[in-house]
Order: sequence, then structure tokens, then C-alpha cells
Amino acid sequence: AGVPIVTRSDGNDMPLRVSMSANIVLGLEELNAVGGSVEYENIAIRLGADETWFRSVRERLVETCLRKDPMHPYWDVPRYVENFQKGIKIVWDRFLEGKEADHVEVEEDVHGEGKLGGTMEAELVAREEKRRRMKAKHEQMNDEL
Repeated sequence: AGVPIVTRSDGNDMPLRVSMSANIVLGLEELNAVGGSVEYENIAIRLGADETWFRSVRERLVETCLRKDPMHPYWDVPRYVENFQKGIKIVWDRFLEGKEADHVEVEEDVHGEGKLGGTMEAELVAREEKRRRMKAKHEQMNDEL
């Protein structure tokens, strides 16, 4: 992590939209070249020529990687998976109810308190410990066979 990605955001294909969205979520909208190839080149040239701006962009990017309690949404895979599962359930329920396909919006609500979620460091440690215990148990069962 720590390498800023300049994105041409003037198209409508999936890779452009993904990179553009990533920069927006990471707070690096200025790396999205919505004006086409000339703007794309100008952003890249500025990153290479303006050391102060490059350092500023890079520091903000690295800060998102290091943020904990809660993790930055872009890097919070457990949170993403939980929200993705909620979205799939919404789609499935709509299908079972005979409703037409539509856009799905997942809104987070932690414990019904109206607060946004996020994975805390303690949760990650607990999940990893549980994973290791389960792996050891599985290996022990295999050894006994």
C-alpha cells in the first residue's frame, strides 16, 4: 500500500468505475481524471514533479491502511463481507416475494443503535484466534484418522 493510483474516470466501463470508487472512498478524489487523457497525464506529471503533493497524497493513503478501531471501510473486509451478505439476502427475499429486480442499498445499523459499524482490532484478534483453534482441531482429527 502507499502507491497512489491515477484513474481515468471519463469512461463507463467497470475497471474505471472500480478504481474511481476506491479513490473516492479513500478520500483521494483528486486522483480521478474525469476530464480524459489530458487530465490523467497532468495528474501523473504533478505526482512526479510536486514532491509535497505526492507526500500528502501518499500519507493520506497510508493512514487509511493503518487506521484501527474501527478500520477504514475500504480495508475492512469483515465489514464488507457482512454487508455483502445482507445485500444478497435482500435480493433473495425480493426474489422469493416475486418482486422485480432493483438496485439494493445496504444500510448499516450496529445493534439497532443507528451507529455506523466497523471492525475493531479486538474483533480481528478474536477471529484469528478462533480460526487457529479450528485449524488445530481439524489437523488433530486428520492425524487421528
